Amino acid sequence: MPNNDSTQTTVDEILNVDEGDSEDESDIFEKPWLLEIDNVPDANRIVGRDDHITFLAKNLRKMRTNSVPDNVLEWGETGTGKTLVARHVCERLEAATEGTDSPIVTAYINPDPISTYTSTFRKIAEQVNAKAENPLDVPYQGLSAEHYRDQKLWPVVQREFSGGLVVIIDEIDKHGEVNEVLYTLSRTQSKDDVDFPVVTIGISNDIEFKGEIESRVQSTLQPEHRTFTPYEEDQLIAILENRRDAFYDGVLNDEVIPTTAELAAEEHGDARRAVRLFRNAGEIADEEGDDIVTANHVLEADELVEVELFMEMVKGTPLSGKLLLFALTRLDRNNPEKEWFRTSEIHEVYQTVARDVEVEPKGYNRALELLNKHVTTGVLESKKKEGGDQGKFRSYSLQGDVESTRTGLINSTPELQTLMGW
Repeated sequence: MPNNDSTQTTVDEILNVDEGDSEDESDIFEKPWLLEIDNVPDANRIVGRDDHITFLAKNLRKMRTNSVPDNVLEWGETGTGKTLVARHVCERLEAATEGTDSPIVTAYINPDPISTYTSTFRKIAEQVNAKAENPLDVPYQGLSAEHYRDQKLWPVVQREFSGGLVVIIDEIDKHGEVNEVLYTLSRTQSKDDVDFPVVTIGISNDIEFKGEIESRVQSTLQPEHRTFTPYEEDQLIAILENRRDAFYDGVLNDEVIPTTAELAAEEHGDARRAVRLFRNAGEIADEEGDDIVTANHVLEADELVEVELFMEMVKGTPLSGKLLLFALTRLDRNNPEKEWFRTSEIHEVYQTVARDVEVEPKGYNRALELLNKHVTTGVLESKKKEGGDQGKFRSYSLQGDVESTRTGLINSTPELQTLMGW
């Protein structure tokens, strides 16, 4: 039997903290929270989105003047400020109405392909009750969507937030039942279910998803569409300069911000990527014991970001969905001359991988469904071949780098870590 005493001792040493121990205090970061992806910065740190902020603020102000605000759908590539603008304005709206006779409450939902109508209203109810003075208990399961909505949500808004409710639904194209959710929210007042305004802000990276919104939903939602264009390189530089104080004075080499902005500009002006690169470069310097963050740290961080972004995309994906992707990376590695692989090829390798990790493989139809969900989230591309000697079949190709995808899958899947001997 292997002796793990030395490993255990190392872990204990790492976890031990002596009185007054300052070892873990960073020499690089002074305000690291400024570089958290979910951080909503002050207005003076937001760059190039004044027109969108002004539009949304004027629109939501109507909730305070008994006018009818528009529902809003924001479109644009990843990292173009859509979520930032929506959350910033909604935070200011809550602050402006707090303590008034008609306070307004907001909820932010970031769904995934397995999100349901029921889980969405549960999450909205949870967030609203978390902000209420006299909250109701919202059980994680066991209630219908109607119960969460009519018994756990609307009464609390009516009692404590009579100014109304704003619901932000991020990445609506990834939501499993988004049409039903949008339809219900948009019809709430017209059905006389409530006597306070309910405004929906939907956000999507996929402009083509407009065509997936059902006509009945378009008719009741009647959204104002807002398109966010990619940031230019000089704007990315300004965004990073506005977060320079996340670092201690003097630790950033002059080339760090321009290099970071240049790399992010190559990825359709993605500000989220820029901020993530900025943070990761600092973390690498910190871990390596360097006193200065350099452009080389940024280049190292660029490789890690691909893995991080992929792990975010597959977050919430069931195990079989990850194993299917792993099977595709195996096919890709073993067939460097090929880019596209048929469903039957992927399913065959997936069955082997599933058995290797002692999981019962799903059938062909379920595998096809999971692969198509990966297409929806942008992890895969698909194409359908009609006719010919081989008949009809669908093929799939990875959108991202094979090795980054493979590493991300292993990092986020304990079963694959065991298989690879990690």
